[in-house]
Amino acid sequence: MNRDFFIINGYPLDENQIRAICEAQKYSLIVAGAGSGKTLTMIGKIKYLLEIKGVSPEDILCISFTNEATKSLKDKIKNPRIPVFTFHKLAIDILKREDFYYELAPATLLEEVIHIFFQEKLYTNAFLKKQFFLLTKKFFITKKQYQTFLTTEEHKECEKLIATFISLYSTNNLTKEDFKNFFKKKKDNPLLFLIYAIIEVYETEKTQNYYYDFDDLIKKAMECCQKKKICHYKEIIIDEFQDTSKLRLDFMTSVVHNSDANLTVVGDDFQSIYRFSGCDLNIFLNFQEYFQGTKTFKLENTYRNSQELIHVAGDFVMQNARQVKKDLKSPKHLAKPLKLCYYWNPKTILFKTIQKIEQGEILILGRNNFDIYSYLSKEKITWQENGYFTLENCRKVLRYLTIHKSKGLESDNVILINLVDSELGLPAKRKNKTILHLLQDEDSFLYEEERRLFYVALTRTKNACFLLVPYLKPSIFIKEIKQYKSYIENLYF
Repeated sequence: MNRDFFIINGYPLDENQIRAICEAQKYSLIVAGAGSGKTLTMIGKIKYLLEIKGVSPEDILCISFTNEATKSLKDKIKNPRIPVFTFHKLAIDILKREDFYYELAPATLLEEVIHIFFQEKLYTNAFLKKQFFLLTKKFFITKKQYQTFLTTEEHKECEKLIATFISLYSTNNLTKEDFKNFFKKKKDNPLLFLIYAIIEVYETEKTQNYYYDFDDLIKKAMECCQKKKICHYKEIIIDEFQDTSKLRLDFMTSVVHNSDANLTVVGDDFQSIYRFSGCDLNIFLNFQEYFQGTKTFKLENTYRNSQELIHVAGDFVMQNARQVKKDLKSPKHLAKPLKLCYYWNPKTILFKTIQKIEQGEILILGRNNFDIYSYLSKEKITWQENGYFTLENCRKVLRYLTIHKSKGLESDNVILINLVDSELGLPAKRKNKTILHLLQDEDSFLYEEERRLFYVALTRTKNACFLLVPYLKPSIFIKEIKQYKSYIENLYF
């Protein structure tokens, strides 16, 4: 085939990318390193399906995980006849075809049910009230004392924990039978009794109002797929598959089998950073077990980062045992892509670092939304849309995002903040509450997912990454990468 066919948006695809397109099997897994051109590969595959295989646009289904990602993919595909959905939008599309009536549950419904449960229902139920006393280790003589306790931070955190548990319970596609097994593991756990009662109230509230939350829509669409032939797709392509959950996997399995479609999933296990929302890296790592006969392809040429940077970042993240080994290569070279900027005063270091960067865009990344305010005073920042802001006495327009929100993005230069050895630093040292361990595996390696988060931050840059390092209590990650002396420039402020 003429290699000119594989020039996509002005960029020629490499051998790995072409092989992933032309040698695809019934089930294909494309393991794509950061900056390896996975989106171009997906667009190239769609072109190949349309022009060589003669597949109709309507028979190709593309799925990504967020509305923003699907919009970006649609813009790049440039064919309005090809459906591009999130999992939830696909579920809605299936239910529309079935003329299924529902009301979308309010986004705050679960939190409201939990709050009302404690305010109005629990105190009148002797058994549940006893469980609450056992949980809090407090005995409230009067209802007024009880109501006062409900306003405390301790109780508000408890309500948040319950909401997280129920959300994870749902996205893991668990049933009441699964929940009953939790009692065997955590016998007489008072919090489990309360959560079970809240789930009952939540489900009743939805049933009475014909409410369906997003997970319910997926479950109902999956049920439709299991009952009769409903999908017509011949090719299904899923992006960012490392961030899938058990519910999404079950849904997609039902759609694939319903339509007898070929399935291609694309992702990077190095960038799996959404476990807190129910995503399970094991699904990506064990994909062959779910779809027998899978052929795996690796995109190992990166076109964003320098060879020196990916050497450090790759070595760092591969300390995790549960990662797919990759030999990432880059034609770009930069002698010292990691700039360690040492400081005493956080309120001056960020501005000084910004001033040191002479050319290109600047993306500032932090572990938490509020990290930026440790380095810049609120009154000096004028926020715009999508994380962009202007700074007093600075001509440049900057952007601040959490590392989680930056995945999939790139910038000429990156500044990484909050590299502090603390509970809310990077790595974050907060541990899951015990009850969540029933739903999520613990790290098999210390700070396993935080390592991947650090990797994502480092690989957003096309050039250098400036890491702001406090003299006092620097992050343990900084202590680790300092061994790569030939790739690091130390800057003292």
